[in-house]
Amino acid sequence: MYRASIIVVAMCIAQGAGAFVAPATAGTAIFRASSARSLAVAPAVRAGKVAPAVRMCESSVEAEKEEKQGRPPLTPEQLEKGPGVPTNEVEMISAAAEAVKMAYEDGMTRQKLRFLLPRDGVLSPTDEDWPGGIMQLFYACSPITRAFLRRLSSTAGGVGAKCTEQRLDESGVDGVSLWTAQAEKAADDMSAFCQPNGEALDAVEQVCKSAGPRLVLLINPQWRETMDSYDELGNKEGFLGAFGRFLGGTTGDRQKVAELGFKDTYLLQEYVVRGDDCRIVKRYPYPDWYAYTTDDDEKLVCLGKQKERPTYQDISEMFEKKGVAMKWAREAGIGKKFE
Repeated sequence: MYRASIIVVAMCIAQGAGAFVAPATAGTAIFRASSARSLAVAPAVRAGKVAPAVRMCESSVEAEKEEKQGRPPLTPEQLEKGPGVPTNEVEMISAAAEAVKMAYEDGMTRQKLRFLLPRDGVLSPTDEDWPGGIMQLFYACSPITRAFLRRLSSTAGGVGAKCTEQRLDESGVDGVSLWTAQAEKAADDMSAFCQPNGEALDAVEQVCKSAGPRLVLLINPQWRETMDSYDELGNKEGFLGAFGRFLGGTTGDRQKVAELGFKDTYLLQEYVVRGDDCRIVKRYPYPDWYAYTTDDDEKLVCLGKQKERPTYQDISEMFEKKGVAMKWAREAGIGKKFE
């Protein structure tokens, strides 16, 4: 558990969608293939001693329910094409904000998101190839988190919330922080954990308890979305399970997050499959995961969709079903052009 102090801002459910609609302000990047506020702020306290939050305004809940009922369902064409993928940072933040807004209207106050991060002007995957490791990822993720919170909390006039950050990694080398957004109205305030790891989950739980029905976000958690051999071992009972978790299994982290009620509302990741850059996306309210790539003319192509998160093998099979040759074969002229 972190000993670092946690700032907890008491938040109230936003009234209507207006608090979320505004133009984005973040910079761009290119896809590879192409008042007397009713607000209580607790003094800095140790984890596990979070002050209680302000009560929720029930009229706000009713307003949200009424707006939710007026949203039309996705059309068959939308479900077939999917949400698409962003080509730059502004598009990514805008798409994620729309997904979070819809999920929030539908009662999801605990949400998890994964962003690609800008690297040399390009949205890039957050994998082990990132120079400098977890701290360099943090220095890229933290500004994105701030920009995203300002986008979410912006009014129609474009005035975003006042955002403050508090580092939660006492050692200063884990790259974990808590962002709080103090909007024009106390009803629009929110919290977001930037790159939380397993050791930060006690702090996450305390903030969730304090926030009650108000919005709490996890952005780019450090645990994996999929299971590896350590996770399989960690699922076992007794000593073997404990040993697997000690070796790096993250099953316990994912289970804890699920128990706290966090739902995936916007996840965007990128992998190289058979030589082609592929992006997978899960975006609320679409029920499926979608896989995308670009053809040899740099045109976006939806490879397919499925209920579960696509694996490398799943995406490879999608290429095969479309009759797409390996990229090296196409570049060598012995494979049919992908168009």
